[in-house]
Amino acid sequence: MPKMNVPGDESVGIDDLSVYVPGLFLPLAGEFSTNRGIDPGKLVKGIGIERMAVPDAHEDAASMAAMSLLDLMRRTNLHPQDIGKIYVGTESAPDEAKALGTYVIGMLEQIYGKGSFQECSTVEFKAACIGTTFALESLSYWVAAEEEGKVGIVIASDVAKYPLASAGEYTQGAGSIALLVKKNPRLLALEQIYGSFTRDENDFFRPMGCTTAIVNGKHSNQCYLDAMRGAFDSYAAKSRRLEVITPEKGECVTDFVDHLLFHIPYPRMVEYASAAILRHDWKESRRSGEIERELGREPAAQDYDDIEKYRAAEADYARRFAKSEQFLQAYRAKVKDTATLSRQIGNIYTGSIYLGLASLLELQKIHAKERVCFGAYGSGCSALFFSAIAQPQAESVPLRGLLQRLEERKQISLQDYELLHEGKKKESVLPPKGEFALMGIDHQGYRHYEYVE
Repeated sequence: MPKMNVPGDESVGIDDLSVYVPGLFLPLAGEFSTNRGIDPGKLVKGIGIERMAVPDAHEDAASMAAMSLLDLMRRTNLHPQDIGKIYVGTESAPDEAKALGTYVIGMLEQIYGKGSFQECSTVEFKAACIGTTFALESLSYWVAAEEEGKVGIVIASDVAKYPLASAGEYTQGAGSIALLVKKNPRLLALEQIYGSFTRDENDFFRPMGCTTAIVNGKHSNQCYLDAMRGAFDSYAAKSRRLEVITPEKGECVTDFVDHLLFHIPYPRMVEYASAAILRHDWKESRRSGEIERELGREPAAQDYDDIEKYRAAEADYARRFAKSEQFLQAYRAKVKDTATLSRQIGNIYTGSIYLGLASLLELQKIHAKERVCFGAYGSGCSALFFSAIAQPQAESVPLRGLLQRLEERKQISLQDYELLHEGKKKESVLPPKGEFALMGIDHQGYRHYEYVE
């Protein structure tokens, strides 16, 4: 039986985090929505994205990863010799073989000295948008066993990219998040209970040689919800078996959860995910009677002789559940604030769920002893549901000024966005300054980066 992490024990978890977002953005309402013939309300209210972060000509997943790590090291006064491992979750890697983390180390050694990271190992995790979460799970066990006092770093770095004028275009974004994982963390102690779900699906994938992903939209949403329910059931069963969460009659697992974070391909998806999980979890609780009095009995497949009629009734019930006062009260308390940053950035694939954590931290919503649950999803498809306990020092960790930083970005035109998207804009909109930049790709295809003062 694993040792549970509670305040006072030697725990492992997230001590701090840093977020890097490109300095350019494109509003979805206005020039973009007009040109694409889309009602801006569908974008801003329907999917919940107001602005989409756009990488400049000198930026890619590797340079953004290096920037988030550099900021984290400066924030926490970390030195290269303190770091034992750097695990990177990405689906935007610039190389099919070389680990993105080695590029990151090469860039950081321009600051800290050549060879300063040579005893630090790095590996890349690829599992669509769940890659960083698998990296965090794996690294947490290494940190728990580490005996020399070294810490681990988990980096998420991605450019979410779809074809121009495609159905997925308005869910793009870019950014990187670096997590400091150590013993006795200041922010969150992982409870080390992981509920898993995996099956083979074609909901989202990017064939070799393609620069943009293929998305089967409605199918992908359903895979997300199916996998999330499966991973939640796995987590709930384990937490009960280990007597970490022990609901009494009329109670359910989510009664013991203060914050629910989900992967955010677009902010509205966290509403769908939380509605699916809460509806599922409440079925055996005292809330079920209250819900039935408000909405009526749930549709049951055996009551319909036509599967399409059942599906229509089920979809209608799900819509009404998502508007019920019972759900909206829980959603506002446990979920809504997690999408704050994503509304201004868009999808950053493997790091989107941790943008939710950064949102709660910047809004100062996390308090000591609260339980934070994560529902991570990766297309293809896999889900992981796990939890952590906010530590006594959580509220004393300095803020990052992310909301202000997002307001200081430069708005670009639709033309510049399209040129950057297609790789046709060779000069940066904002010349690099105080950052790592891709300086060129040589005749062998090798990428060269420099820190520009």
